[in-house]
Amino acid sequence: MDDTNAVSGERQKSHANRALLGLALAFALGGVFYLYSNPQLVIMLTDQLWACF
Repeated sequence: MDDTNAVSGERQKSHANRALLGLALAFALGGVFYLYSNPQLVIMLTDQLWACF
């Protein structure tokens, strides 16, 4: 019976880790979309990228 509980506990950890990873990715993507909605930021980044060439 202890083996069943151990497997169940591992599954719960796996699901929790996946949920946290998904939440972190969604937060990161939301932050990127928020930053790119600012036109001045996009222009500044483009100018910095162009200055490398």
